[in-house]
Amino acid sequence: MPSLPHGSPAPVPQPGRPRRTARAAAVLAAGALLAAAVGCGSLKPPDPAPTDTTRVADGNVPGIDARSAGAGLGGAGFTVRASVPDIPNAAPLADHLAGVVRQEAADFRAAVDSATRLEVDWELTAAGRGLVGVRLVRTEHDHRGVHDSYATYWYDTATGRTAYSTELLAGDAELRRLDRLVAAALGKGPGDPGALHPGFRLYDSLAFNHDGDLVVEFDAGRVAPLERGRVAAVVAAEDARPLLSDLGRRARAASALAPHAFEIAEPPARDAASEVPPAPGSRPPAQDHDCGATVTCVALTFDDGPDKRTPEVLDLLAEYGAKATFFMPGHSIRNEPATVGRAFAEGHQLGNHGDTHETFAGGDFDRLDAELTAVDALIRRETGTEVDVMRPPFGLTDPTVAEVAREHGQAQVIWDTDTEDWTGRDTEQIVANTIARTPPNGLVLLHDTEDATVEALPEILEYFTAQGYALVTVADLLEGTEPGEVYYSADPAANAVCAQLAGCP
Repeated sequence: MPSLPHGSPAPVPQPGRPRRTARAAAVLAAGALLAAAVGCGSLKPPDPAPTDTTRVADGNVPGIDARSAGAGLGGAGFTVRASVPDIPNAAPLADHLAGVVRQEAADFRAAVDSATRLEVDWELTAAGRGLVGVRLVRTEHDHRGVHDSYATYWYDTATGRTAYSTELLAGDAELRRLDRLVAAALGKGPGDPGALHPGFRLYDSLAFNHDGDLVVEFDAGRVAPLERGRVAAVVAAEDARPLLSDLGRRARAASALAPHAFEIAEPPARDAASEVPPAPGSRPPAQDHDCGATVTCVALTFDDGPDKRTPEVLDLLAEYGAKATFFMPGHSIRNEPATVGRAFAEGHQLGNHGDTHETFAGGDFDRLDAELTAVDALIRRETGTEVDVMRPPFGLTDPTVAEVAREHGQAQVIWDTDTEDWTGRDTEQIVANTIARTPPNGLVLLHDTEDATVEALPEILEYFTAQGYALVTVADLLEGTEPGEVYYSADPAANAVCAQLAGCP
């Protein structure tokens, strides 16, 4: 069984250098006092805590340097101080991590209005067996104070490829098993198991401790109150071993090596990298129901959440084996971030609904671009992935909206069935409207922010299931969309009529 998780405040980085933790600094200070009192021969540093990952001193890597990665990323009251490791013959690693820093800086700035500063530091967690493990620590400054986030990457010296943490696991099934093990650990400690889901972004820092156990660390505020700082869970080696991929087994072996000099003899071969499957948790299982040809489908879409009752919606969808699409505005994502990750991890599609939920039609390009950029960043910070659909608030669009959507690589998805749940209809009326108005392969507008809608959902799901309809995402229903184009209906002829009328009759 996994051991208890451990919560501790994140250490303060040293500018431009790998991090020296507060614990390590305390050990050094205590050691100096003890040595003065009893002599150096009596000094024995304490054993590392189980939640401490292995570390490689940069002195063991000849020629290693810190490459600045923050230049040009600040501006308008926002500053960035960042570095990444620059190891001889490992330029692809530094390039990849510099790209990570650029994306993180842009997303933090776009998603958080109060963002004032980002610092990114690093340390090596393993070096050997043809691998380098790099732990990045992002320190964000905003209205909530100063707080740390973590991500660990694994670089293959032969292929030049940098792998994400979940690639230490053999697949999505193993990530789900890990999620259950971590939930058991968090249930005994400071974290909230209810905040977990088997997601790509949530499990973005996996490494090993000195006993070969798998250490899973979470950003401040992810699974416990922000002030708790870093929370980490340890999965015992015997429980972790069956979950590991070949890369994971190599990483564990590299982490177990005694301190030694590490050098990369030559740059990776240009053609060494090969196609690899998506990282576990990065992409929900694909659906392909061949809607309209062999199967009659319905795409339920929910606007304006996540809200306090969205987890109930997700529970109901899971009970019926249904998938749905959630169009999310910025304020709702900020209020319920964990639900965003859960919805994605459970195979539902996420869409952009604008940051402020103000009407897009009639807006200028810059305002609309900012609206979509903020939500893109918020969703990426919660899931690590891009979205390819958006819904303009109130379903109102114009050529400028189409242009901005096209720039963001997102199709405009409206609806052919308005349940009018947003007008204050009661549960019975919402059910009746949904049943009476939804055509085969219909695209249904609902709101997970409405209590009556949540109460109506079991009957809606029961009805469509009894009819033999597949309840699918927009992506599954439409089977391919073009950025900027408007989709009211899966039926091309009906869609053309709806587009001409700016709404379906």
